[in-house]
Formats: sequence, C-alpha cells, structure tokens
Amino acid sequence: MLKQVNLRSLVMSAAIMCTMGMGTAQAAELKIGYVDMKAAVENTADYKKGIAHLKESQAAEVKALQALGNEVDQLEKQLMSQTNMLSPVMLARKQLELKSKRTQFERKQQDAQERLAAEKNILDVAVGSKFQKVMVEYAKKGGFDIIFPRPMMLYADPKLDVTGEITKLLDTTK
Repeated sequence: MLKQVNLRSLVMSAAIMCTMGMGTAQAAELKIGYVDMKAAVENTADYKKGIAHLKESQAAEVKALQALGNEVDQLEKQLMSQTNMLSPVMLARKQLELKSKRTQFERKQQDAQERLAAEKNILDVAVGSKFQKVMVEYAKKGGFDIIFPRPMMLYADPKLDVTGEITKLLDTTK
C-alpha cells in the first residue's frame, strides 16, 4: 500500500515537471505584457476632465446643502430659544416645520450623493469600454499573446509594462 502511494506520487510529480517544462518552452515564444488598468484610465485626459466636472458638481451640491443646513440650524435655535414663550399649538407647528426641513435636507443630501455616484459610474463605464477596445486593438497590433492586469502579479519585469502606451492610445482615441 505504501509503495503504491509513493509510486503514484512519483508519477504525478514527473507529470507535473514535464508539463512545467513544456510550459516554459512555450512561454519563451509568447509575447506578454501587463497594464496597470487604474493608472492607465485615471491618467487619461477624458477621465481627468470628467473627475474635474464631478468635483465642480460636488462643490455646487455642498454649497446648496450648506445653505439648507444653515436654515435647519436657525430653525432649531429659534425653537430652543422660544420653547417657553410659545403656546403648545405654536410649539407643535415649529417642531413640525423643523422636522420637515430636516427631512428635506436629508433627502437632498441623499439625492446629491446618488446623482454624483451615477455620474461617476457613467464616466467609469465610458472610459472602461474605451479602455477595453484600445487594449484589444493594441494587443492585436503589437502581437501580444497575453496582457495581464497589474494587480494579478507579484512581480513582473518593468520592461513588460504597457501602461503608458495604453494611456497615450486612450487619449488619442475618440
């Protein structure tokens, strides 16, 4: 039984070594590259322009929300300072008004976040689909067999990095 297991292990080891040896011989014929997809996309002019537009939109949203937030704060301060002077009916109305303003503020804040996230998603999809087309075209024209994404590797020779070339192609492709 022990001899049979050892023989089986020996045969499996030999098969793996033969496969690795053939893989190495074939790998010498392959043209391989890698790309840092995040850097390639984020360094394009279109992406930078889109992010700048998103930041401008976000700044405008923040400004509008700050104004509404200030209204909520003022209503809250008024209510706190007038609590003892107001009739129960007026106090209830002011509390209802404050609650309504808070709800309005929270909704506008959530809407702004969703709108900005949707715009960012549209930007990512647009640049991502362009990236995919450019990668396929680049690989075919360059005679590459495989182009790996950078995070998939523990180490790769920097001479295999095609990130800069892909960024340039993304900028020139419309």
